Amino acid sequence: MDRDAVLSTMKANFEGSVPPEKLQHFAETKAVDLFEESIDVINFLFYLEDELGPKIDASQIGPAMANMTFGELATELCRVLNKDET
Repeated sequence: MDRDAVLSTMKANFEGSVPPEKLQHFAETKAVDLFEESIDVINFLFYLEDELGPKIDASQIGPAMANMTFGELATELCRVLNKDET
C-alpha cells in the first residue's frame, strides 16, 4: 500500500465530522489537532486496523502520534505495512 492510499484512508475517517477547511492540508496537520479526547485516538487506531489490516500495532503507533503529522504517520504506516512484502 502506498502513502497516498494510506492518507486517503485516514482522511476518510474525518470527512463529515471535521470542517473541510481543516482537511485541506491533511498531510501537514498534526494528528492530535483533530482529536478532542483520548478515546478519539483509540477509535482512530481501531479504524486504521480495520481498514489497513492487523499489522498495525496500536501500542507503538498511538504514543508516537502525539508528535506526528498525518503525512508522517502515513509514511510510518506504509513502512509497517510493506515490511513483510519485501
